[in-house]
Amino acid sequence: MRVALAMTAMHAAAIAQDPATLDAGRSAFLKGDYAASLEAAKKGTPVNDNYPEFAALEIRTLLETGKYHEAAERANELGRGAAFDPELALQAARAYRATGAVEEATTLTERAARFQPDHPTKGNSRKTAAYAELLLDHRVDAKMVLERLLEPAKKADPEGREPYLALGKLALANHDRQLAAEYFREGLKRFPGDPDFNLGLDQSGLELPAANREPGIASYLDLALKANPKHTAALLHKATLLTGRKAFKEAKDVLQQVLAINPDHPEAWADLAAIALVQDDEKEAKASIERAHKFYEENPRVPEIIGTTLAGQYRFEEGIKYLEEARQLDPVSPSILFELGSNQLRFGQLEPGWENVAQAHELDPYNVAAFNLITLRDKLRDYPVRNKEGVRLRMSPEDMAVFGTRALNLAARAKNTLADKYGIKLSAPMMVEILPKQEDFAIRTFGLPGGESFLGVCFGPLITMTSPRGRLGRSNWESVLWHEMTHTITLDASRHRIPRWLSEGISVFEEREVHAGWGQGMTSEFRQRFLDGNVPSITRLDESFAGEDIMLGYYHASLVAEYIVRTFGMGAMRSILADLSDGKPVADAIANHTKLIEELDKSFLDYAKKIASTYGPDLDWKPLDDEEYVAYRKDPAAWVAANPKRYAATMMLVSSLTEERKWKESKALLEKIIGAEPNNRESFNPYWSLALACRGLNDEEGERAALTKLLSIDSNVSDAAARLLELGGTLPAAERAAQGDQMLQTNPFQEKAYRTLAAAAKESGDTRRTRESLESLLALEPRDAGRLHFDLATLLRKSDPKESRRQVLKALEENPRFQAALELLTTFPPAE
Repeated sequence: MRVALAMTAMHAAAIAQDPATLDAGRSAFLKGDYAASLEAAKKGTPVNDNYPEFAALEIRTLLETGKYHEAAERANELGRGAAFDPELALQAARAYRATGAVEEATTLTERAARFQPDHPTKGNSRKTAAYAELLLDHRVDAKMVLERLLEPAKKADPEGREPYLALGKLALANHDRQLAAEYFREGLKRFPGDPDFNLGLDQSGLELPAANREPGIASYLDLALKANPKHTAALLHKATLLTGRKAFKEAKDVLQQVLAINPDHPEAWADLAAIALVQDDEKEAKASIERAHKFYEENPRVPEIIGTTLAGQYRFEEGIKYLEEARQLDPVSPSILFELGSNQLRFGQLEPGWENVAQAHELDPYNVAAFNLITLRDKLRDYPVRNKEGVRLRMSPEDMAVFGTRALNLAARAKNTLADKYGIKLSAPMMVEILPKQEDFAIRTFGLPGGESFLGVCFGPLITMTSPRGRLGRSNWESVLWHEMTHTITLDASRHRIPRWLSEGISVFEEREVHAGWGQGMTSEFRQRFLDGNVPSITRLDESFAGEDIMLGYYHASLVAEYIVRTFGMGAMRSILADLSDGKPVADAIANHTKLIEELDKSFLDYAKKIASTYGPDLDWKPLDDEEYVAYRKDPAAWVAANPKRYAATMMLVSSLTEERKWKESKALLEKIIGAEPNNRESFNPYWSLALACRGLNDEEGERAALTKLLSIDSNVSDAAARLLELGGTLPAAERAAQGDQMLQTNPFQEKAYRTLAAAAKESGDTRRTRESLESLLALEPRDAGRLHFDLATLLRKSDPKESRRQVLKALEENPRFQAALELLTTFPPAE
């Protein structure tokens, strides 16, 4: 009997000491085979050196599958001895936290922090990485952990997996996605197919190269879930992305996959609660929150997740409430403080917002997003703020001096016009911040550089935009501002419950209501999509904003808004927004004031097809196929003459004729193609080519007409506006003023535009506009500043003597011998 027992013990020890058993368990965990992982982990016994690693794997597996009490009991069995192994201490502390035993977790991590493992060597960096993670959980200085533990571990053990993973996670936690991607990419090279590294690359924002894509695999996240379909962190990340795209049904399906693995996963239940709140299902939200707190009633992650999700859906007021709750549960969490502060800043709560971001930065000085915002805050302190009719405008001093008045007037006009049209009174004052650099705009908006595709963003009471100073000639900043102001109105009217497609659609529609050249219009590409019926249904329009169809999505949504207003009246649109404000689903809100959504889909598509069919109906918009192109190249003029309706071929020939300066031939072709579609909005636009042809033929009137028509269709063409200014010298004052205004919509730093406006305003006797134009012009520091100061002084001599005298002195600063200025100065009484 004694012999048998001894042999059994020896056999167990041999199994436990076998590194292959441990490796197999860890491999099974990575693949999502948690039963096999747990089985391997339980083969460890106290009689061998590998016992702590087996126990750590056992607790980790129990936590992953939601067996929180079992994990905590296992940690209790280990007692104080768990502190001697960092990996085991890390997992045991997490088991305690999962069941709400926060004090026990803190005591364990404090004890474990005293026992730093030996310096890492080749094949032995795992304990160092675990120790580093344990210290980070205990909020030890991240830079120290990076420099003294993780980087040396990576260097000592380049084939070790854990240092790369820990470094990537640390960079992600600090919002340094570029650095995180470098670590994850390096780790993936050494461990191909590893789901944790693939997940990290997706969380870092990297797109999967096209060469690596295959059916069903379009992202690093897909690769992570292919390697481990039960990877709960990857599934939660997927659910978050789906929720961000308002694909709530799909997100809930993914969260159910998480709950199938771990029925009590607090983050999954928190995500479900957030979705329920977004959908105004308070009963479901309450039940999900209770379930999320099942094991840990004061878990700060639950309200943090809910608040972050709500804020991401532009439900800032509610989101901030939950984030405040999270802060009360964990007052020194940098992530909670940053999330709370950044969303307060977006919601116009500037003072508490900056205070919370500053505190997050103080607690975690390596958080890149917090550092960026604090740096920007110091810059913004020097930016002036102007107020008008419930709108506050903040700009750099340089921009404010040049076009601040114009921007503030436009913002106030938009706010008043749109609030009256939609029948609302804004619930809070609003702030417009126009930042001088793209980087500043991105940091103020997103916390990080980037966002080059964004021109402006509206959070409700706050609008952020990039100054046209950084985008000269690339866009119409006035139409962007009007677009974002419309978002403010519709977000407020719906209590931030409007779906993105409808909010964007109304904004683009309202742009076109101001100016036909603002917003988007029909193109040959859009025309074909509508005629083919190759567009999503109205209730699925949000899908267009998550992929390559985003530009069509904007136009499509704007046509829906236009159709509702034109067919059912402005009252119907107001009522739809009111229903959304009451929490009604968008399909029900629309049906209540128009017709059943299925019927509306059909009648709208008929409406859209009618508009599409009138866009160049006699033109063939298809590009040339290979065979046609070969034939065209043999004799372009003959091919176009034989196929006069082929738009692409005609414009290719026009391009060649333009290069050869054959203006008459080019003009003849262009007039025909324009006659077939006078409101042509193609990117290679015939009106621009026609203007060039007319210029080549010295036909100034024809050139002016072509440029004017082009700008009436597309007001973004800065070169056309600039050329019109050159041609406008002999036109009446009103026409020259209109040309100056047109120029300033894309380039408010154009001296000639202000000179034109000042001269035109002076001719028409408009003192206010003359003064504004001269002041803007002077802010650009022109060479003839002295003369302009004198002109302004003369203008203000009677209406504002004090300012007039100041302008005279400015003129004399530029030229002390300016005789006319000296004479004007003598007419003022001596200064007191």
